Amino acid sequence: ANVNDVIAPMLVGKDPTQQEELDNMMIEADGTPNKEKLGANAILGVSLALSKAGAAAKGVPLYQHFADLAGNGEKFVLPTPCFNVINGGSHAGNRLAFQEYFVIPTGAESFSEAMQMGCEVYHNLAKIIKAKYGGDATLIGDEGGFAPPCDQRSGVELIMEAINKAGYDGKCTVGLDVAASEFKVKGA
Repeated sequence: ANVNDVIAPMLVGKDPTQQEELDNMMIEADGTPNKEKLGANAILGVSLALSKAGAAAKGVPLYQHFADLAGNGEKFVLPTPCFNVINGGSHAGNRLAFQEYFVIPTGAESFSEAMQMGCEVYHNLAKIIKAKYGGDATLIGDEGGFAPPCDQRSGVELIMEAINKAGYDGKCTVGLDVAASEFKVKGA
């Protein structure tokens, strides 16, 4: 209701390339610190639709429109992908307290090379885990990573070994999402 009854009437006919101005109009119309009057999801959804309309009005791809809005110039670079390879915490039924372990191919020259590196490390990791812990340890957790029965240090060591076996020492790093909010003990 807020999108059609409140937000749309104030934006119809406005220039969609003026993203910041239009976003600020919605925020001001809401008037609350956490966007509870119009709804954060309503404002975000309209803002994203305005972004697409702004890109179309300029005749550029959406990524270029976002880069223009951010003042990022003309050189476009795809982000380095992170590969979620080991799951723990609430995402797996193992002893790992950390939620996710990532392989990050920071030494890749291109996105496609990064994808290849990540895939090769992942498949080497599967072989290493299977050899050390058996076939059941290569079952997949909630978010796509393996869930081996190991501790935090061993999780990192498994990934480092897989990076080495894939031939990418110095070209891949390990990333962690420790999900520290999950560490809180109930009642403490």
